[in-house]
Amino acid sequence: MNKLNLVIKTMFVAIICGIMFSCGGGTRGGGNDNSLKEHADIYGVSFQYPSGWEVSKTEEFGAIKYISIEKKGLASSGLVTMSFTEEDYELDEYLQLFQESLLAQKNLKNMVFQKANEACYGKYKGIVSSYTFETLSIKHEGKMYIFNENGTTMCLIEQEAVEDHKKNLRGFEAIRESLSF
Repeated sequence: MNKLNLVIKTMFVAIICGIMFSCGGGTRGGGNDNSLKEHADIYGVSFQYPSGWEVSKTEEFGAIKYISIEKKGLASSGLVTMSFTEEDYELDEYLQLFQESLLAQKNLKNMVFQKANEACYGKYKGIVSSYTFETLSIKHEGKMYIFNENGTTMCLIEQEAVEDHKKNLRGFEAIRESLSF
């Protein structure tokens, strides 16, 4: 395993911690104010997100940078993560690294990935793999987008409790449509 792959797998442990804290799921809270009010420019990545969401974590893991945006509230499940590097990866290879890291997490049960398809994340063309899992007896779904742009390879994840889809949709759309780097 090369050094960058090890860094990615180590970084994914931090992502999983973020997932666990944002997996309260359910319709018990989190608010619904999705008006665009916040702008972020972190590590050269720029995006907007609605009030009711927050940039919850930023980290540098050597060659990889990580940004997490979550819906506020202990019972909210909306999560977007961005993990990117200036290393040149094949899209399928980068996707496989992240999928393997998720599969290795024992607290995520019944993890199932769909076959990757071509897709766009906002203006960026790449691939996407949908997935489902359960944690804390709550069903979750997500999409893992992988794309290359301007010498950067990015894995961007949108994830939520299945029952929160309508509540998170506008937040996901705001981030997706405003992303630039």
